[in-house]
Amino acid sequence: MMRIFQLADLHFGTEDPGAMNAAAELISAAAPGALMICGDLTQRGKRSEFEAAKGWLDQFDVPQLVVPGNHDTPLLNAVSRVSQPFSRFARYFSDRSAPLDIGPWRAAGLNSARGWQARSNWAEGSISTAQLKIALGEIGEQPGILVCHHPLKPPATAPLRTRTARGIKASAMIAPSPVRLVLSGHVHGASADLHSYSQGSYLSLTAGTLSTRLREGQPSFSEIVLDGESVEVTAHRFDGKRFAPHTLGQFRLGPDGTIAQAR
Repeated sequence: MMRIFQLADLHFGTEDPGAMNAAAELISAAAPGALMICGDLTQRGKRSEFEAAKGWLDQFDVPQLVVPGNHDTPLLNAVSRVSQPFSRFARYFSDRSAPLDIGPWRAAGLNSARGWQARSNWAEGSISTAQLKIALGEIGEQPGILVCHHPLKPPATAPLRTRTARGIKASAMIAPSPVRLVLSGHVHGASADLHSYSQGSYLSLTAGTLSTRLREGQPSFSEIVLDGESVEVTAHRFDGKRFAPHTLGQFRLGPDGTIAQAR
């Protein structure tokens, strides 16, 4: 059995100290096999915020895969946001961007954020199909986990609707691949959605936020338990004092590599 914690939208600079402390206690006690951090570690992309985020993650002595989000670009420096939007992120987290082996699973990251885009809402995600092909190549033939910040398709129950450029195309590319889990954030809410195609299927999981920038009412993060052919997903939601578990679903991997709701 392998346990993974999925966190997103830590937003250091607007973090919730109580939720951060309680989450750290729960994660440390559970001793997971890995942490997946799905972007927006900072609020304004400031050095002090990156230092705080790194310091918080450094307390966990487990493998980590970290990808950037749209808030991880320098908000107050327009030139840097266009010319080198992720230089600060790389300075602090480049050593946590490599693919991870977690038992028989292999996880790889994909940057869906942009410092600037030719559309009004530059915070929305954008997928490079060339970069997606590289990530799929890094995963190879192992059961795969793809980690990014923006959901490829809008989650059914999320408090924020998303419009990720080339997300639908990317979703169709992933379906026939060995990737069975796509982890993301951005929407500040936990969800689990199956996406099925004639050539394959995968499970899209979003995580909540540990900041004060709430959209579903409570800070939260997610737990994924991989046990043989089963996948169990739980959202841990903060009530102001502690985190309480809420099951998002149980799923089963088929012999053909597909994934479906467990009965």
